[in-house]
Amino acid sequence: MKRTAFILALILSAYFANAQGSIKGSILDSASGKPLAFATVTVFKAADTALVTYRLSSPEGDFKIPSLPLHMEYRVVITYSGYHVYRKVFTLTSDQVFNLDTIRLAPTSGDLEEVLVLAERPPVTVRKDTIEFNAASFKTLPTALVEDMLKKLPGVEIDAEGNITANGKRVNRILVDGKEFFGNDPKMATRNLPANVIDKIQLTEDKDERDLNPDKPAGEIGQVINLKLKKGIKKGWFGKAYAGYGTDERYEGGTMLNLFRDTMQLSLIGFSNNLNRAGFGFNDIRSLGGFDRSGINMMMMNSNGGINVNGISFGGTGEGINTSTGAGFNMNHVLKNGFTLNSQYFYGQTKNDIIELNNRRQFLHDTILNTLSRRNEDLETFNHRIGLGLKGKIDSLSRFEFKPSLTLTDRTSQKLTYMSNTSNFEGPLNQNSNQQQWDGKDLGYDHQLMVFKNFKKTGRSLNINHTLYNTRMSSDQVNEVLNEFYNNGTTTTSDLSQLRKRIQANFTANFNATWSEPLTKALSLRAGYMGTLFKNDDDVNTFNEDPGTGKHDIPNPDYTNGLSRKSWRNTISGGLNWKYKKLSITASALMQFLDVWNHFEKSGSVNQHYQFLLPGFSANWKEYNFNYNASVSPPGITDLQPAADNTNPLFIVEGNPSLEPALTHSFHFNYFKNVPAKTLFLNFYMHGNMRDNAITRSREVLPNGVQRSRPVNVDGNHEFYTNANVNKQYKFNKNFQVTFGGGYNLSYNRNYLLVNDVRSYVKTFDIGPRLHGGFNWRDVIESNVRYHAGWNSTRYENGLYADLKTNRSNVNYELVLRWPKRIVWEGNMTMISNAQTAPGVKKDINLLNASVTLLFLKGDKGQLKLWAYDLLDENVSVFRNTTENMIVDRQINMLQRYFMATFTYNIRDFKGGKVGGTQRLFIF
Repeated sequence: MKRTAFILALILSAYFANAQGSIKGSILDSASGKPLAFATVTVFKAADTALVTYRLSSPEGDFKIPSLPLHMEYRVVITYSGYHVYRKVFTLTSDQVFNLDTIRLAPTSGDLEEVLVLAERPPVTVRKDTIEFNAASFKTLPTALVEDMLKKLPGVEIDAEGNITANGKRVNRILVDGKEFFGNDPKMATRNLPANVIDKIQLTEDKDERDLNPDKPAGEIGQVINLKLKKGIKKGWFGKAYAGYGTDERYEGGTMLNLFRDTMQLSLIGFSNNLNRAGFGFNDIRSLGGFDRSGINMMMMNSNGGINVNGISFGGTGEGINTSTGAGFNMNHVLKNGFTLNSQYFYGQTKNDIIELNNRRQFLHDTILNTLSRRNEDLETFNHRIGLGLKGKIDSLSRFEFKPSLTLTDRTSQKLTYMSNTSNFEGPLNQNSNQQQWDGKDLGYDHQLMVFKNFKKTGRSLNINHTLYNTRMSSDQVNEVLNEFYNNGTTTTSDLSQLRKRIQANFTANFNATWSEPLTKALSLRAGYMGTLFKNDDDVNTFNEDPGTGKHDIPNPDYTNGLSRKSWRNTISGGLNWKYKKLSITASALMQFLDVWNHFEKSGSVNQHYQFLLPGFSANWKEYNFNYNASVSPPGITDLQPAADNTNPLFIVEGNPSLEPALTHSFHFNYFKNVPAKTLFLNFYMHGNMRDNAITRSREVLPNGVQRSRPVNVDGNHEFYTNANVNKQYKFNKNFQVTFGGGYNLSYNRNYLLVNDVRSYVKTFDIGPRLHGGFNWRDVIESNVRYHAGWNSTRYENGLYADLKTNRSNVNYELVLRWPKRIVWEGNMTMISNAQTAPGVKKDINLLNASVTLLFLKGDKGQLKLWAYDLLDENVSVFRNTTENMIVDRQINMLQRYFMATFTYNIRDFKGGKVGGTQRLFIF
């Protein structure tokens, strides 16, 4: 880090030694005299029109460009959409501020591109609601992808997972020449398309999201990026193939090919690795071609980059050491009538080897109950998924989308768990060993139908949405348990050998229709209906082992029961929206009728009928957004199941058939401020939930250490969360860029605690400040550092429990050096500290990774990467948190030190001109 700081100091000193001049001025409309906000002021070298720097004018029309090298002839070009171009040549002398004074631009009907010399095209142009970037003004390396180019754009940020924000708002989609490119996920295009085929990048609001959510706050509407390709880039295919092998028999390999034409796209994928990560990033998976077009209902990612989409694992998911294998195809085709047809199939297989250490310290007045458990598990998961999709325009004002899918999942688990409970007064209370074999199968079907209808009258629209989910999950769980209990020097034992069979079937059908009608220019009406049908079945059958035959065929009625539930939820909604200039206010109300019929196999029926009047309110003014609403959540069927789960005899989980729906009052407040001219972004967010009839779990701790848990309804649960962020970007010139920022997360929770019939509210505060900074010099040196700390405090209202405190910290530092040519050096250091972990759980972890990559072959399509993972051989997953009346420490095995070599061939073949002929796959 000292070496990096020294290099940074040299670069800064060299730069500031030659950057002493500046220019300033203001830009007005020549006819009205009004300031022109966000006009582009570009400075070129007069000799060769090389870009030096640029700025956007402020909302008042002012601008200032500092830090220009002296004694050099410049040309300043000022552009604004729909106005004539202003040019001026000047030279800065010592300590000079060149004042252009007031510049008055005259309107013109000519196209901006027709009046600009190609070499003078401005880096940024603002056209009404669209910001357009000239790709040629943002230089990248020959091997760069679109993502590398976007990182250079002012106001654009990309995190480690490839998620994009522009001017503080998320980017929902990336289009290519105005068309969807392999689905709706932005990361697909950013990490596959080469930067050198892009001519312009256009940024605008996501109008589709606005149509679907007309009352949504402006700050929550996402953005769309449209990539305009260079002329001649019409058709092509791209992909990559890679293979690697390392020490400790570590390996990885995979191939992905994407072929696109004007109306068709086909993608193939195959991968396998034992490196605790996905065969491809989520962006790669979306680049299979419209994964989202066929429907993504659920996506999960972990900190290691593991990905699970719609229940299909693409590797790296779950705990422990992960081995992943997968294959599939995806095809999208635009039909002659303009409809888009999609089809896909995916197969995924994962295997997890898990070793976990879990320590729970539970505080019961003056007693501390310590629960220590060790888990060794082998888990295998197999997935198949078939998806289809059809969407298009019915007419010029209407469009529809239909997306069905079918998923099959098969899981097996072999697990051995050791658990012990110890009291600070009585010493050891009990222990057990639990051998478990679990087999489960899931079969699911779902579809979504959406119809959007606009009318000739502006503001009038009808949106219809129908969804259906139907799943069946079955599992067989065999437990062989040996229990030991200690009491006054006496040891007693018991054993358990049982089979627990469970079948759960869930059916949900939903219909939602919303009508929007303008009453006046400022006032509009929203009216809607939503009907939802739920049908849930949960059958649990438990069998003890027959000692004579060794088979589990003796019914155990104490842990057997069946539950069937049907529910109708009907909601009628209405609201008024009033707009005045930049102020928008919406008041709404929902009348909800909830009817539930529960039938229990042993105890008969319990029927529930409710009516709720649920208000809502939102207000949006400039950068400020506020929203309030009330909602109702029925209990889950698992919480209702009266058949207790005794598969761990030391911790028995029960259901409660008498649970009632929870009522939640929620509010959200958001402030965002983006200053494009200064590449500055500020954001403040806060939300809160206040719940009555919230479902929490009461616990009973018996004298022998056995615990029983049961859900109950409680009032007065509150949770509040707030965060803030500030990000600043300095681009001194085309060679040097500095970014820095910071923020915090703050949460407060007030939950009800019920242990051994002792009632108390527990209050938890958690605050986590964070800082980050980095610099980039000519794409030769890149460095970034991130720091995140956290403090947690838990307090109890009745004084029967000891207050709890924990703290944590995380520092990450990364350095990239691209020197000499075609050699890339990378290093990453992460330092994690959990200073108060329990004995046996690691407190400090230092993870050091390093690699060197050689680029070769034509166009640097070949890459040979030598890398070292966890050089210090310390990697392990450690997590510490406070919950209820306990502190929990978890330690799970992770991949540790190995060395590896990987060869990657990137296929990027974009050609224009006539169609036909042959193309070879690998061209060296």
